[in-house]
Amino acid sequence: MNNGFEQTFEGLQVNLRLPDLWQQEAVRAIRNGEDVVLSAPTGAGKTYVFENLIDNDKSFSASKQAVYTVPTRALANDKWREWTKAGWKVGIATGDLAENLDAPVIVATLETQREKLLSGQQAPGLLVIDEYQMIGDRIRGLNYELAIALAPADTRLLLLSGSVGNPKRIAEWLKRLGRNARVVSTLERPVPLDEIPLEALPNQAPRKYSNFWQRLALGTLLSHYGPLLIFAPHRKAAEKIAWKVAEAFPDDNPIQLGKGELEQAASHDLSRLLRKRVAYHHSGLSFFERGGIVEPLAKAGQLRVVVATMGLAAGINFSVRSVFVSDTTYQDGPFKRDVSPDELLQMFGRAGRRGLDETGYIISGHKSPRLGDAHPLELRRQNEIDWPTMIRRMHHAEENGDSPFEAARELRDHLFSQQRIPLGFRSGEEETESKNESEPLFGLKPLRKEILNGKEEWEPTSPGRETTVPLSQALCHVRGCYRDAESSSNLIASLLPKRSRLTRLDGKGRGPRRYGLEIAAATAEVNDTFRLTQFARQLAGKKNDKQTYSFEEVEILLPEVFASHIAPAEFEAIQQRGRQLYLTGHFRNAAINVYLDTNDLALHEPVTRSVEIESETYYTDSESGNMIDPKVGTPAHGWRKLGLISDRGGPTARGLIFSLFQGGEGLTIAAALEDPHYPMEELVLHLANLRGGHRFELDTVVGGDSLLESIGSERLATASRQTYGSVDYEGYLQFGLPPGYGESAAEVIDLMLNGQLGQLLGKSAQLKFGSGDIERCYVEWLSLLRHIQHAPNLENERWNELKVAASKELKRHDRRNPLATMPDLPASVLQKHPQNSINYKML
Repeated sequence: MNNGFEQTFEGLQVNLRLPDLWQQEAVRAIRNGEDVVLSAPTGAGKTYVFENLIDNDKSFSASKQAVYTVPTRALANDKWREWTKAGWKVGIATGDLAENLDAPVIVATLETQREKLLSGQQAPGLLVIDEYQMIGDRIRGLNYELAIALAPADTRLLLLSGSVGNPKRIAEWLKRLGRNARVVSTLERPVPLDEIPLEALPNQAPRKYSNFWQRLALGTLLSHYGPLLIFAPHRKAAEKIAWKVAEAFPDDNPIQLGKGELEQAASHDLSRLLRKRVAYHHSGLSFFERGGIVEPLAKAGQLRVVVATMGLAAGINFSVRSVFVSDTTYQDGPFKRDVSPDELLQMFGRAGRRGLDETGYIISGHKSPRLGDAHPLELRRQNEIDWPTMIRRMHHAEENGDSPFEAARELRDHLFSQQRIPLGFRSGEEETESKNESEPLFGLKPLRKEILNGKEEWEPTSPGRETTVPLSQALCHVRGCYRDAESSSNLIASLLPKRSRLTRLDGKGRGPRRYGLEIAAATAEVNDTFRLTQFARQLAGKKNDKQTYSFEEVEILLPEVFASHIAPAEFEAIQQRGRQLYLTGHFRNAAINVYLDTNDLALHEPVTRSVEIESETYYTDSESGNMIDPKVGTPAHGWRKLGLISDRGGPTARGLIFSLFQGGEGLTIAAALEDPHYPMEELVLHLANLRGGHRFELDTVVGGDSLLESIGSERLATASRQTYGSVDYEGYLQFGLPPGYGESAAEVIDLMLNGQLGQLLGKSAQLKFGSGDIERCYVEWLSLLRHIQHAPNLENERWNELKVAASKELKRHDRRNPLATMPDLPASVLQKHPQNSINYKML
């Protein structure tokens, strides 16, 4: 009886949870029209401020939305599921998903809100930026900073972080922008942290366990400090650690997924680990494995040990009591990076469960990071600007009849940094060299390859103009001009079969030359008869070398005998010179490779040249009318050199397309669209390379070239490099391609769409990508196509054709919200009393 009463009262406590004083202060400030910069340790309850606002304020609607932005799709998915189950009307916008966008509450990745903030239309009533320390991120920081700078005055801002050491500077910046902002902070953790060396754990693993990871996990759980979260530097390490730990654990309390869809989604390896209540968590797992199995189990405290890559530091809020950080570096794409003190603070902050633990534990080893190594980030922005956003703002200014230069300066002055960043638009501007622009690598400047067309005029080459035609329809450059291909002795000589030789078929008259082949076929005997040559007898299968034939018989026999041998030539005539009979053949119907020029003339091996593209970088100052050449390294110099703005400051057609995207993706898309012969249906699939990432590059895989059949996606990279050269512009181009470009990703997606993926994955154990990577690449591709589909129309026929092609492709893919259809783990699994300790007797 008492038991039931206590359980009822315990549930009542959860429902009647009262906000802490600092949470109440933040809620009051938002309701009073202030912006709030909220600083509180990880796990203290920052999100509860937002939840309290939504639960108690019914004014949010489709026209006055509350938008909660997060750094990752995984976190957005997690919040969407949580708030949907709580009964909220909530939509989601993560690039790959865009559902219920008229809901009063939207959970989103920040970048999906860029267009709304830029246009000023449909701006939210409340914009929450979770983990706003991302302002200091070298890649995404500009997006975070601009979201804050562009937010309309009537949009309330709620900035959340547990790892910023100077929140007052953020509030001062907001005040400079004319906003009413205050800092609300607390240093108090609801569950205090304590560091304990591995050797000092109250209970140690039995001596027979000598492996470090087994001793760590066993010691933690034997000391009743579980669940344990181990951060690993990369995927392979996470998997290796998880398997080592699982080897030592007893199979005393296995997790049963049942026989439904989730068990089918779990790989054999994951199912084996779950029997020991162990799992690894990284982006190589499939969506169902990650979001439907591992994350719910970890949040419910049902896993004894979770081994996660360090990207999880700003991710899912797993329910653990202890944390161990295994290294001081981690893998970030193709690069190895040091773990920063604020990242450590977030990772350590995962330890300790509010309402369950009195203390959270940081387990330390001899070389592992310590609790004292973690401290908040003194937030400083990258000394760069976001090119696409700046150019987009300049375009809006030009459309409204304002100065694009002034619009750029105004936006620049709204940035977090008080240091004035040189744009390059004034000769008197104090400018410093920027790291953003480099000289072309190895001297590879932008080149335009040209061919001499059939009318003897130079024109740029275009991919996709190569084809085959009968030789009679082709032209060759012979003796200084284009002539019929049959008049090229070099071409015909390259086609000759064995035992034949070059001959003129035109009788050496004054008309156009015609070349073909001849083969000695017979010799004249007495009485006007002819005896076949030895080679002709072999072809005819005639063993009698004394047999003779009349001329009429030879005319019938020889064409049939030599037909297959002289192919691709065809019989022309039988000619007699002296006592010798020759069979001649022509190549008029032989298929040869040609290039179709803009006049649709078929040119075999046309004359080519490479022309270095010299970019004009000057611009005309809007105030003085003077022509000014901006300093190398300033944005204006880069924009002009890449052809993104005109000398008057307005975006070019290329610059407009570039401004619709983030990073350098728009540069490559614009370059591809400038090739009028690049088929749209091919380009749409090739775009999968743009966000493929380094794992899809097969250069380092033994026999990589033979694993995939090309679908021609290298054409996209060629278009980009031919347009801009093999240059580096930090954040936009690396060796002429956008950062994150993945060669061969399109080929892998093509295999997936054709149901042939299993064959590829079984061919080589050296592949750097798995099913989770392919799933991610597929999602990113669809996200990019959806972005193109919903982007504005432009006065650019090729761009609008791409939008239509992207929409058409998206209709082929059933991209309903997988979160809505993902089955939940059984309550019997999630609500089972966790077994987070191990009994010595079981070891």
